[in-house]
Amino acid sequence: MKETYISLNGRITPYEEAKIHVSSVAMKYGASVFEGIRGYWNEEQKELYLFALEQHLKRLLDSMNLMGMEHDYSVDKLIFQVEEIVKANQLKQDCYIRVAASIEADGPLDTRGPVLLNIAAFPQGRKPIQTGIKVSISSWTRLSDNMMPPRIKCVANYQNGRLALLLAKTDGYDNTILLNQNGKVAEAPTAAVFLVKNGVLTTPVVTDGILESITRRFLIEVARELNIPIIERQIDRSECYLADEAFLCGTGAEILPIRSIDHYLIGDGKDGIITQRLKNFYFDVVYGKKPKYSHLLFPIYNSKG
Repeated sequence: MKETYISLNGRITPYEEAKIHVSSVAMKYGASVFEGIRGYWNEEQKELYLFALEQHLKRLLDSMNLMGMEHDYSVDKLIFQVEEIVKANQLKQDCYIRVAASIEADGPLDTRGPVLLNIAAFPQGRKPIQTGIKVSISSWTRLSDNMMPPRIKCVANYQNGRLALLLAKTDGYDNTILLNQNGKVAEAPTAAVFLVKNGVLTTPVVTDGILESITRRFLIEVARELNIPIIERQIDRSECYLADEAFLCGTGAEILPIRSIDHYLIGDGKDGIITQRLKNFYFDVVYGKKPKYSHLLFPIYNSKG
């Protein structure tokens, strides 16, 4: 990381010089929002594709606006800065881009600016191939929209998931699923949840305390493309234990099969047929092998930007 660069308000800055003051509102009160974006390198085409870049940046602007941050950023301005820092770091491999907006001023809780926008881009490969992870149902409750809207990718929100994940890891699980205030399935700390039962794919509705996940939205579209029945609805805890298949999805998680939930074996404990179909389709798309979905990919080295 020391030999890489970070973009600070559009300035290409050496990694070690990219700093924010400890007395900033971002540090004192968690006034920071972010997006994570994956890039996939196609060796045959010698191209790096950023998946759903515009969707991620639109969601970042939504988060900034909902958190009352004063700024003059647009999607086009953000795309330019993302492209610039990826090229500055000469990334020609699978990678991860983190775009964050933070209140850098020292001031009271309701300070609106100025905003420091930083973009980090670094190599990150795909998740290791696994036969499935062990997941718990957390005793911690997911934040509700009237507490702190989960649809905002705010740094402070992630403390809710951090507490749940720390407990899960202490108890010997790989990850965990949080329920909302009504006892319905919400999401994992950094990923959306899908279940399969009798060939039907099910996922919680966006009003049940979840981030409006871009990967989740894409997989719903893919399921319809593959003629897999898909339902968005409230999900009871016990349905998790009786599922034939289950998986997590997200930018960081990609598609992560679940082997067991609270020690209840899911199916035969191996990747399910529907999970595998969606996973294969996802990777074909992000590596540029599905021309129909090329509108979701931003090519770095052959872009028109």
